[in-house]
Order: sequence, then C-alpha cells, then structure tokens
Amino acid sequence: MLRERKKKVKFITLIKVLEIVIIKIFRDMKTWISMVILLLGLTVFSQEQRVDFEKLNNDFIKATYYFANNDSMIEREGFFNKEGKLDSTWVSYDMEGNKTTIAIYKNGKKDGVWTYFKKDKLSLVTYKDNEITNVEVKTLVVN
Repeated sequence: MLRERKKKVKFITLIKVLEIVIIKIFRDMKTWISMVILLLGLTVFSQEQRVDFEKLNNDFIKATYYFANNDSMIEREGFFNKEGKLDSTWVSYDMEGNKTTIAIYKNGKKDGVWTYFKKDKLSLVTYKDNEITNVEVKTLVVN
C-alpha cells in the first residue's frame, strides 16, 4: 500500500511538471506567434520611401524625400555636408504641397530661425547649437 502511494505521488508530481512545461511552452508559442503576426503586419503595411540624392560641387549633397504613399510628392528636402550631417536649409511639406517647416541646421545641429506654418499662425523658433533661444508666435489674418 505504501508502494502504491509512492507511485501515485510520483505520478501526480510528474503530471504537475508536465502541466507546467506545457503551460510554459504554450506561453512561449503564444509570444512567438504574436511577434510573427506583428512582424508580418509591419512588413505588409510598410512602404519604401523614395529618396533622391544629388552631389553638389561644394561638398554638399542635396536630399529629396518623397511621401511613401505618393513618390511624386516631396515630403522634405535639404542638404547634408561632407560629414553626412544635416546642414543648411531643410523644408518640409504637407500632402497638399504646402510648406509646414523651414529649418536651419549647422553641422548637424539646429541653428537659426525655424519657421513652423499652421493654418492660422506662424511660429518662429530660434535655435543656437540645438538650444532654443527665442520663440515667437504670430497670428495670421486672411482677408
């Protein structure tokens, strides 16, 4: 009888261990399946963005980025210096072709007056070495 009890305890212990292992495997599988579904979704919905680069004779490269869902409309354009850092003027546009931002970079850092265009206001933010030094907001009146 004692022997049967030991066998029964071992059997119950084995079942518990198997149950824990199966639960762990299922959780891990669930995580992997979720990750695979997420990655497939990102792959299906991701679109390549067209970018044109033009080397200029003054060690600058002009970059033109197009909207991912419309590769004939410019999203932003500007310049990289010979070190590959953002430099000079960068202009961003909305899907209708309206300017949204005019930005100034100097050797990869925000430097100068940035202009942000909104429907009814104009924001002027002045940067020096990536630090904001002044902010002005102007209300636009359309007649």
